[in-house]
Amino acid sequence: MKTYTNYFEQAQAEFLNSIKQAQELNVKALESFTTLVANAPSFDLKDTATMTVPTPSEIVERTFAFTNELMETRKSYMVKLAELATEAQKQFTDAAKRVAESAKN
Repeated sequence: MKTYTNYFEQAQAEFLNSIKQAQELNVKALESFTTLVANAPSFDLKDTATMTVPTPSEIVERTFAFTNELMETRKSYMVKLAELATEAQKQFTDAAKRVAESAKN
């Protein structure tokens, strides 16, 4: 049987582990961005006359495509959070019932 001390120690360990994972993901994202910037192509300003520039319509399409991807990613994340919140609420309710029952005895 778990004691409240064990429960809180486990909850703290899980919380710290989650923070560490989030930090690692942030570091990886920054490393990827740094690599991307470091590998940006260089060009000679004399060559700008031959560069192809997207049309305004293409820019709009690309911008909205990116925005749609961003929103889908955000939606997926929020759905996962909602599912976790629903499960946490259920677990909390179950735990509250167990505590109330044990208090009666």
